[in-house]
Amino acid sequence: MTKGIIFDMVGPLLQKCPDYAFDAIVETAEKIRSDSLNDGEFVRTLENNEITKQYPLEEIAKRIVSKYCRIQQVWDELLPKLKEKYKLGIINNGTAITLPYFKEKNNFREFFDVFINSSEVNLEKPDARIYVITSEQMGLKPAECVFIDDTEINVLGANNAGMKGLLFTNYQNLLADLSSLKIIAV
Repeated sequence: MTKGIIFDMVGPLLQKCPDYAFDAIVETAEKIRSDSLNDGEFVRTLENNEITKQYPLEEIAKRIVSKYCRIQQVWDELLPKLKEKYKLGIINNGTAITLPYFKEKNNFREFFDVFINSSEVNLEKPDARIYVITSEQMGLKPAECVFIDDTEINVLGANNAGMKGLLFTNYQNLLADLSSLKIIAV
């Protein structure tokens, strides 16, 4: 029986803003982050990179956050329904440097009981342990959780941890997937 729904942050909850204009600082910083093993390495590389070294860390973080907007249908229609019956959580593979700004902009506490950021637990999806930690913090077993992500390897990681993983492709398909699991009625 499903008791919890866990989301990836960027993909099913947030997307690149439609009016986002290419920003070399943001794109460079995100590339550096994807190549970094941890926040310390990320910061050191930003401080030495020709494009990013002239900008304060706070400005880089805020610029990264400004790239992303809520998927309004998810926030306005789906999350309120899910919150009535399920515990909700987030697992984010990301840097702790942007986290306060993402949280300030999006008020995750409105819907989510647990927010796990990979840099804070030194694990990243698809490592099965990050899914187990998240379900435990929600007071649930992995088998009682559904995990939603837009990256297939992370969905497989959730499955390997004992969760039911769903691949997010778009809002309508997500509704159909949740309906097929009897989580919502469409």
